Amino acid sequence: MSSKFSIIEAQVINQSLKNVALETGIVLQRSAFSPNIKDRLDFSSAVMDQYGRLIAQAEHIPVHLGAMPEGVKAIIAHFGEENILDGDIYIANNPYLGGTHLPDISVIKPIFFEKQIVGYIANRCHHADVGGVVPGSMPSGKYTLEEEGYVINPTILERNGTLNQSWFKEFLDNIRVPDERKGDIQAQLASTKIGERKFHALLKKYSLSRVQQIIDFLNGRSKKASLELVKRIPENRKVTYTDYMDDDGVNDKSIAITAEVERQGDQLVIDYSKTDSQVEGNINAPYAVTLSATYYVIRCLISTEYATNYGLYEPLNIITKKGTLVDPLPPAGVAAGNVETSQRITDVMIGVFSQLFPDEVPAASSGTMNNTIIGGVKPNGEMFTYYETIAGGIGAGKNYSPPNAKHSHMTNTRNTSIEVLERYYPLRIEEYSIIPETGGLGKWCGSNSIRRSIRLLTNEAVLSIQSERRKHAPFGLFGGMDGAKGKNILETKEETINLPSKITRKIKQGDKIIIETPGGGGYENKQ
Repeated sequence: MSSKFSIIEAQVINQSLKNVALETGIVLQRSAFSPNIKDRLDFSSAVMDQYGRLIAQAEHIPVHLGAMPEGVKAIIAHFGEENILDGDIYIANNPYLGGTHLPDISVIKPIFFEKQIVGYIANRCHHADVGGVVPGSMPSGKYTLEEEGYVINPTILERNGTLNQSWFKEFLDNIRVPDERKGDIQAQLASTKIGERKFHALLKKYSLSRVQQIIDFLNGRSKKASLELVKRIPENRKVTYTDYMDDDGVNDKSIAITAEVERQGDQLVIDYSKTDSQVEGNINAPYAVTLSATYYVIRCLISTEYATNYGLYEPLNIITKKGTLVDPLPPAGVAAGNVETSQRITDVMIGVFSQLFPDEVPAASSGTMNNTIIGGVKPNGEMFTYYETIAGGIGAGKNYSPPNAKHSHMTNTRNTSIEVLERYYPLRIEEYSIIPETGGLGKWCGSNSIRRSIRLLTNEAVLSIQSERRKHAPFGLFGGMDGAKGKNILETKEETINLPSKITRKIKQGDKIIIETPGGGGYENKQ
């Protein structure tokens, strides 16, 4: 076969690689047990090369996708390249080893072809419960990683088609709703095997050398596009932006995230070293999450005609300081770092790049995933754990007024439909509506947010909320107004309580939880 290839052939193979990840995800969705994976689509799939570097991904959850290569590299480092065997499948969730938070469990399969390792197929799913002190494994308060849930260090889940039954039994014995977890992990296993089969078909059709040649080309092309973006920034101009987390759920004090960005030759240095120290509450963001949020904004600034792969991020030098909110030391809790702090890191990047590329960057969106977890026992005696992230407003941009009530930035899930939710859980949705006038005004207005009201129908349960933008509003840009802040409300038979942004507490039958999410910021002064 000729060493030359056309841009059309390169694009065909690029799309084929993306389809490996996409079809892996489709199989996972259709095989999964839990509403969180099957209906909300809280999972991601990607393909890495033999070194754990990203070569293709499906358009799933941004906070998963940017971090997954770190998880694969951790598997390689833990076992050693020479001990990665054909037929192995690995499982892990440790946030300090390339994970995001404990509910996000990764299943990773090495792909061998012609007796050599050529890559990895990986998926990461948010499981509604992985044990720990409260249902949902996302408590608010002062908790260590081990108290949050079951920690999975890199483990061989399957070898030569044989499941690691002893480990699997131990895991299922230490979590809630084990049948649901068992079904979801088996779906993850099956989907990696489909991914391997699809990757093999691609290699057989075009040959390993041809596919590798085009992968190298695609990475080089993406790197060139990234360099073109970097070179638009004046050299040695330092741009700084700081934004704040409401609090950590333990102390009523805002926590600053600061980024300094400077171009140095062909490198873009993004330095988070001046961010506040890690905190007692579990909003600490693992290093992989910080990478993921930073990568996401860069990805958004580069045309989608370029493949999303490791080449796209090679010009970045991301600096953190150990022991800070964006690179904590174990055993600090991190349950909300993945879902909430990732959103604030994204907003900090938006604040930085709005100074560099003002016409290309929107105002802040809701800036939170509004995580709502309710766990307890159904009237029939079965345990349940409901988990949901709730959408909000979107920030406006130049010539763009966004649609209302959407998930934004680091989350990319659906909602749980009311019909599914009420069938699976002892809950009733009493209101699900758009809140008017919550988007920030401007020449282009931010969009409106959501009110979701949930009533508990069983005797009692534990409620956990991990949310943000209840104190610091989503910012507008260039004279545009801020979006509305969010609210968390509990209505009992006796009283109505305004809840803080982060809380874990017991609730009783008949209690109603009302989540009002933040709006999006406006763009440019309205004249």
